[in-house]
Amino acid sequence: MSNERGFENVELGVIGKKKKVPRRVIHFVSGETMEEYSTDEDEVDGLEKKDVLPTVDPTKLTWGPYLWFYMLRAATSTLSVCDFLGEKIASVLGISTPKYQYAIDEYYRMKKEEEEEEEENRMSEEAEKQYQQNKLQTDS
Repeated sequence: MSNERGFENVELGVIGKKKKVPRRVIHFVSGETMEEYSTDEDEVDGLEKKDVLPTVDPTKLTWGPYLWFYMLRAATSTLSVCDFLGEKIASVLGISTPKYQYAIDEYYRMKKEEEEEEEENRMSEEAEKQYQQNKLQTDS
């Protein structure tokens, strides 16, 4: 360090600042991922949800609520399994892609070809003009 010249070494950045960790990472069928970060509002909402939905001890329920609890639990887990398996079957069969994706891809391919053709025509016209100008200059 060169303190004799009046310079001071300064560390840039905030010391003690935590790196943001995503609350969850969402993986899409197409292979893309999206990180979802929590905000202060989410943390407050999370605390309120914990207060609203207390945990239920099924061993202390009477017969009616006991049966209702397990029927609801079985229904939600069955629905979750069906949703998961349906998504896997759809991806195996290839029906998870957009219905008219081939038409969209074809449109963009044709548009790109037209732009390339226009660029080629423009460049050939410029080359022709330069050739004509050079020919006139050499003839003069």
